[in-house]
Amino acid sequence: MADKLWILVGNASRMRLFSADARGEDWRLLEELRHEESRAHEGDLKEQRDNPNAGTLHGPNEEKEPDARQEMEHIRFARELAGRLDRGVDSHAFERLIIAAPPQFLGRLRKALSKRALQRLVLDLDADYSNVPARELPRRVPVL
Repeated sequence: MADKLWILVGNASRMRLFSADARGEDWRLLEELRHEESRAHEGDLKEQRDNPNAGTLHGPNEEKEPDARQEMEHIRFARELAGRLDRGVDSHAFERLIIAAPPQFLGRLRKALSKRALQRLVLDLDADYSNVPARELPRRVPVL
């Protein structure tokens, strides 16, 4: 099997998954993943409390944790991304992984990653490249 590289770039509401060859060249967009709830304002998330797809029916106490709903959505997106990476591990789609995300979301994502995915992580960058055009990313993301 060839040495394959996956690069996950974005933030708590939008991530792009790229593949590249062993040298980190020939980037191809595999998938764009969005989590609109991560972008929603806290008030909008409170209105979704009775929506079973928006989280628990008895959400966090807003008085004690005003940003808890949004944090919960960030954690949910991190878990979704970790699941996607696990499917890539299971199908032998990549051997090395690079992640670029803002520091807080990068930490959440690292916590969500399985041991199998963490073993493939060769670099994590605390940078938000979510709005950087795809053609510029290979110049900004160092490939080991």
